Amino acid sequence: MKIRRFFIILAVLAICQMTYAQKRKNAKPTPKKKTEVVQRSPAELLFENMLENTQRVFFIDSMVVDKDNFIQHIPLPRECGTISSQQEGENMIAAYLNEFGNKMYYSVRDTMGNASIYTKDKLGNDWSKPMGLTGIDNMTNPDYPFMMPDGTTFYFSQKSDETLGGYDIFVTRYDSSTGEFLKPNNMGLPFNSSANDYMYVVDELDSLGWLVTDRFQPEGKVCIYTFVPSKTRENFDLGEMSESEVRQFATIHSIQDTWPSEEARSEALLRLENMKNRNTPRRETASFTFDVNDEITYHTPGDFRSSTARDMFMELLQQKERNQEYAQRLETMRERYYHADDAERASMRKSILDAEKELERQNVQILNTEKRIRNAEIMSLTK
Repeated sequence: MKIRRFFIILAVLAICQMTYAQKRKNAKPTPKKKTEVVQRSPAELLFENMLENTQRVFFIDSMVVDKDNFIQHIPLPRECGTISSQQEGENMIAAYLNEFGNKMYYSVRDTMGNASIYTKDKLGNDWSKPMGLTGIDNMTNPDYPFMMPDGTTFYFSQKSDETLGGYDIFVTRYDSSTGEFLKPNNMGLPFNSSANDYMYVVDELDSLGWLVTDRFQPEGKVCIYTFVPSKTRENFDLGEMSESEVRQFATIHSIQDTWPSEEARSEALLRLENMKNRNTPRRETASFTFDVNDEITYHTPGDFRSSTARDMFMELLQQKERNQEYAQRLETMRERYYHADDAERASMRKSILDAEKELERQNVQILNTEKRIRNAEIMSLTK
C-alpha cells in the first residue's frame, strides 16, 4: 500500500512538472524596459565642456539698447580708436578705425546675412584696396571687428556650427613676421552663450571693457555689459562650488554676484565716469595765437592767406588735442604705476615706455606741422 502511494505521488509530481514547463514555453517574454538616451546638440556639448573653465569676471553695469545702433552706446575713448556701424546700400558695415585714422578693419554683410572682414590703410588722402585677413578669411561669418591699440590683439564675432549658438566672441593675434593672424580661439564662458554675443571691446587705460549680447533680451534688443578686464585669467573652481552655481556665473545670471565688494564697484564706476568726461568733445575756441614769424601773429583761421596753410593749421589743432589727451593718458598710467604692487608694475612697464615713445613722436609731428604751416603761409605772403 505504501509502495503504491509512493508511485502515485511521483506520478503527480511528474505531471505538475510537465505542466509548468509547458506554461513557461507558451508564456510571452516580459518586455525589457527601454533606456531613454538624451541626445545633446553639439552646442550643448560644447557648453558643458566649457563650463569647468568659466572665467571669473567682474561686471559693473549693464544697459539694454536697440540692436540696430548698439555701437553708438559704447563709450570707447578716442585713444583706443573708433568703432562705428552704418548702412551702405543693402549692406551693414561694422568698422574699427585706429587712433591715428590710418588703419581700418571692417565687416561687410551681404543681403543673405553672410559677413566677411577686410582691412585697408590710408596712404596720404587715399585708402588702399581692401584686403582679406589671412588666418580669418576661412572663418564662417566673421563680424564686428575690434583691434587693440597694440595693433596685435584682435577680437571679432563669428556665427558657425562650432559656436555655442548664434554669434560667439573669438580672439586672435597678428603675427607681423608672417603677415597672418594666428588661429582664433573661442573666448568661452561667460563671454559667450547660447544666444548671440556680438562684440567685445577693451579700454586698457581705464581698465574697462564692454560685451554686447542678446541673451535674456526680446527681439531687436541687446544688453551692453560693462566689465573690468583681468590681466590674468582666473577660472571658477568646480571643487569649491556646485555646478549650478558656476552655471549662474557662466550665463551672467546676476552682475551683482560678480562684485568683489561695493567699494570695488564704486571705484570702477568712477573710472567709467572720468573716462566719459575725458572723452567729451571740447569746444573749439574761436581765437588762438600762432606766430608766422617774428613780426606776424595770427589769431583766427581767417587770418591765413594760404588755403593750404589754413587746412594744415586745422589739422594742427586736432594733433594738439590728441596730444593733450595722450599726455593725460600717460599721466594716469604713471599715477596707477606709482600706487601699484610689483606684479602690476611689471605688467605696466612696457605700456608706459611705449606711451612715452608715442608722445615723443607726436611732439615731433606737431613741430614739423608748425614748420610746414609757416613755410606755406610765408610763401603765400611773399608772392
